[in-house]
Amino acid sequence: MKPIAVILTEASTHDAKCQLYEHAERGKIREGMFLLVYTTGERRILARVAKIIPQNEFFVAGDAWTEARRKQQEIPSGLARKYEICELELLREVPGFTEISIPPYAGDKVFEIDISKDLKSIFGVVSPEGIIWYGSLLGYVNAPIPLTIEAIPMHFAIFGVTGSGKSYDVGALIEELVKIPAGENTTLSIPMVIIDANADYIDYHEYFKKHGRFGSCPSVTRYVFPNSPIMKTYQSHVRPIAINLNNLSLRDLAELIVTYYSGGQKNELQVAGIEILIDNMIARGDITEGNFQNVFTNPDAFDRARARLAALSHRNTPIHSATAAAIQRGLNKFREIENQHGLLSAKPSMENDFIDDLTSNREIAIIDFSADGAPGIPLSVKQLVISYISSILFRRFTYYKTERQERYLIFLIEEAQNYCPNLSRYDVGYSLAREKMGMIATQGRKFGLSLGLVSQRPSFIDPVVLSMCNTFFIHRIAPDDMSFIVRACGGLPSSLERRLTRLELGEVIVNGQMNVTPFSMVIKIPRRKTVPEHEAGKTEVLKALKRLSK
Repeated sequence: MKPIAVILTEASTHDAKCQLYEHAERGKIREGMFLLVYTTGERRILARVAKIIPQNEFFVAGDAWTEARRKQQEIPSGLARKYEICELELLREVPGFTEISIPPYAGDKVFEIDISKDLKSIFGVVSPEGIIWYGSLLGYVNAPIPLTIEAIPMHFAIFGVTGSGKSYDVGALIEELVKIPAGENTTLSIPMVIIDANADYIDYHEYFKKHGRFGSCPSVTRYVFPNSPIMKTYQSHVRPIAINLNNLSLRDLAELIVTYYSGGQKNELQVAGIEILIDNMIARGDITEGNFQNVFTNPDAFDRARARLAALSHRNTPIHSATAAAIQRGLNKFREIENQHGLLSAKPSMENDFIDDLTSNREIAIIDFSADGAPGIPLSVKQLVISYISSILFRRFTYYKTERQERYLIFLIEEAQNYCPNLSRYDVGYSLAREKMGMIATQGRKFGLSLGLVSQRPSFIDPVVLSMCNTFFIHRIAPDDMSFIVRACGGLPSSLERRLTRLELGEVIVNGQMNVTPFSMVIKIPRRKTVPEHEAGKTEVLKALKRLSK
């Protein structure tokens, strides 16, 4: 193997400079490439090219040739000393990815490495089971990086501005998560609930209907609002988004009603008042215990609730009249989700069986919030649905834990900033689901319940929720989000930090625990195999204008 450079003086255990040999100059070495430094004692250090700096002594600002260049006179540049310097980011010693404790010395040789020919040994992957080989290292044609699914319960996030390839990347990742290597000729699928904001993943439902399978996933079901025209087409594996309040505890129900009425604020007096009201109705036989749904689907039961509330708000009664008035307004507003959207009477409901089937059969549920799946549905109602799903997921996975049932599920949420907003930077008016998602973020990892957050603006996401994520897929981001991203990732090398706002379409920085390597990687996302063409967001403006002009 022929060396391409030599280490210069003043190297540390973190970075070094090398001078390229003549045969490696003029574009043969590119920024982002991996190189190997062979050190004294036959140690090998994996390095990444952070910067390439061409030098020419006849083209230095203020040198003796300044006036000649100014007057466009010929300079004998062939006589100048010309060379190229590479700034290297020293990553780890290989194999094994051990920390670098001794820096390379001046004179140590640097070699080019073709990672694609020696992936497993370079990355230290012993067994292929549970490993997803994803994308390709930037600058290489076929050099995927290993991601471990064991880190999925620690939550992950995917960020990128519109047009950066973010949603395409999510789809490509989904395709890998339905064919996880699990032994000889065996692949498995991990269960998922996907909140699809813009019909980015409906193609997978269509693929499943056509082929009867999606990787190793035996079922992909699309959930739409009861008023969606999709419900009228009687398609297979399409079901209504349907809430069953009986799956909630009385406390959760009361909080849901109050936060929906207030837009996210939780008034404890109102919550306690609703608990008192429901308990009183059960004690008097107005409703049976655990049948909260009936209050909002049965007009007679709702009228009895109003009457009981009025009786409880008189003098020397447990609910103050002002609180009772607010509760009544809250009940009226909450009833609208049935009167206007039919969320409570639609069948079958999304409840414990819904989660049991997903987790035991390794299925996928796509909650369609697109214009087709949720026509005219306001954000507040979508937040209500997310809050409900978050509640039943958290309760069911808590039950699995107490029953010693080991189950796993990914709760993947597009436009995550709309459901767990950072209210100091993004006031969406409603934040009904933020607290419930915070519970999943802080405790769900213990139960096997994983959050996957997808967003254009990471700084708009609740910082507590985001701080629980341990893996990041970062596409091109807005300049205002740079400092936020760097903090969330626990820091990035300066060479990668500089690229955050100028990554090309399909380029992504992978950082965190799913990444088997202990350093950030820059990759080109893989092409989707199941559904190669991503139709969502595709425009044909010119074609439409031509048609209209005829």
